[in-house]
Amino acid sequence: MAFDLSTLTSLLKTDTAKAATRSGVLGIDIGTSSIKVVQIKDVKGLPTLETYGELQLGPYEGIDLGRGTHLPAPKIVEALVDILREAGTTAKDVVYALSYNASFTTTIQVPTVEQEKLDAMVPVEARKYIPVSLTKVELNWFPVGVHPEERVTNVLVSAIYNEAQERYMSIMAGCGLKVIAREIEIFSMIRAVLTPTDDVVAIIDFGATSSRLCIVKQGVLVKTHSLLLSGVEITSILAKTLAIEFKEAEDLKRAVGLRGMEDDVRIQKTIISALERDLREIYMVIKRYEDEDKVAVQKIVLCGSGAQLTGIQTYVQDMFSRPTILANPFAKVSYPAFLEDTLRHAGPTFAGALGVALRVFQNE
Repeated sequence: MAFDLSTLTSLLKTDTAKAATRSGVLGIDIGTSSIKVVQIKDVKGLPTLETYGELQLGPYEGIDLGRGTHLPAPKIVEALVDILREAGTTAKDVVYALSYNASFTTTIQVPTVEQEKLDAMVPVEARKYIPVSLTKVELNWFPVGVHPEERVTNVLVSAIYNEAQERYMSIMAGCGLKVIAREIEIFSMIRAVLTPTDDVVAIIDFGATSSRLCIVKQGVLVKTHSLLLSGVEITSILAKTLAIEFKEAEDLKRAVGLRGMEDDVRIQKTIISALERDLREIYMVIKRYEDEDKVAVQKIVLCGSGAQLTGIQTYVQDMFSRPTILANPFAKVSYPAFLEDTLRHAGPTFAGALGVALRVFQNE
């Protein structure tokens, strides 16, 4: 079945969407190292921030902060209940972002330019790319480009694992929440960080256990690329190089980053060496896309916890020779002025949670 950003998941009923925007809706993003929650509601026609919060998951598995976790659903329920209580949320309607790892997204070429043939041909072609049986996934697709001279259509294909959906639904039910929609986190980030004037944008999501690049052209996801680069890997390399514990290395990484003073040069060089190979890979993917599609990436947006690494914005901008900004998803909602600096700093990590919450307002 075909989809766009508003129909990637089960469609919202109009009355449900209206009720959620009036009384408040929760956006939830469950990562491997933390949970992010955002509650927004409609105030005089504007999506308005009511509360937000983040909770590190390491302690629930008895491991260091910053490490990726493998928690069973009951532990996730416990953690989610804790952060909802700490953040003071009141809404029960929830929209959640499915982890990128709970899905498979790619762009394929289908040998037809006739719309009526796509419905039959896409599932057949998708089988060649999706690593599991189609009976184990929910398959969605959307044409993103037609090449009449070659008689092919580029199609964005997304498969969400049924097992992952069941796990998420059980977690939400365990917290007494009513699910009104869901979508893959990458689409939530796109909604959160793009502006009406954006043409071709590259979004780099630096996660705790993996990272990914997505290229968006005129609001449509046209390319994705996954990398092993992660916050855990950088911290582990730093710990090994300096012969220190993971926790101390994580603290140093956050405190020093890429703008270390003279005494911190070794820390800075170690972090750069861990970043450089994967950033060069991203650079080559972007260049190849630009050459093949004869377009130029307008800017780069950095998301995820790794985007909070001191100096990363300047480093990527210099390396890629393109304007580079940190994601500021809270710019899409109204909030008290005194929170400006706090929300701007937290922004890169909340792109998924805020973006998925805004999905209700998009349908509205």
